[in-house]
Amino acid sequence: MLVGYLGPRGTFSEEAATRYYRTQDAELRAFSTIYDVLEEVQTGGIDAAVVPIENTIEGPINITLDSLSESADLFVQGEIILSVSQQLLGLEGAVLERIAEVWSIPPAIAQCRRFIRGLHARVSHYDSTAAAAAELKRSGRTDVGAIASVWAARQIGLRILAPHIQDTAENHTRFVIATKGQKTLPGAQKTMLLIAPNEEHVGLLASIVYIFAALNVNLTWIESRPTKTRLGTYQFYLDAEAPLQDDRMDKAVHILRTLGHSVRILGSYGTCVLGEETIKE
Repeated sequence: MLVGYLGPRGTFSEEAATRYYRTQDAELRAFSTIYDVLEEVQTGGIDAAVVPIENTIEGPINITLDSLSESADLFVQGEIILSVSQQLLGLEGAVLERIAEVWSIPPAIAQCRRFIRGLHARVSHYDSTAAAAAELKRSGRTDVGAIASVWAARQIGLRILAPHIQDTAENHTRFVIATKGQKTLPGAQKTMLLIAPNEEHVGLLASIVYIFAALNVNLTWIESRPTKTRLGTYQFYLDAEAPLQDDRMDKAVHILRTLGHSVRILGSYGTCVLGEETIKE
């Protein structure tokens, strides 16, 4: 089984994919962008893709949402919740008090604003936390720290200068496992829907939510994205706490379509929760 993830080596995506498929016969391949890895699934180059879709602090990953909506072939077959703890990494010989510059991806920088402010350090942006850590390793600079994970420290060979530096202790990233074609695995507990309303009116979203409430189906996630057809028009991503085979889901979809809304089933899946990795200094 070939599984793609958002690279390079040392990313949270690599950690999620490696730990999820640890007991399975899977070969992992890194890709440079979310678009690339999902495109590879659609063309049949790989069997599955592990990509981030949401973070506790920074919210939705719009590239992933748009990719799912734009492709009729992709189907979410699994979900991974990864506990995310940001660390300040450095080379041997680096000390926290002498760090003058911090490198990382913009969302990671945003997750650690208070810590960076306390350092009075300059900030440089990279394409990923792992790319920042790898560049620091190559640079040999002891006055620079990279914000990345324990996993990255282990894979790239850096020290943890300061642990758990994110502003919010409860920080998680949600990943989805996307495959080609609709196939639900045993143990599915949720269904992801994309609803494009037939027209805008007062109380539109409330009327959609009410359908699920009336059927006693809990919605665990609601996100809106522009339809990209007309300013001020939106489509809605929903996670419903019921598998696709549940009669209540069938009724909800039937009612929504009867009302003229476009409804796509984006996935039906179970959830795997992964705690934080640790490392011995």
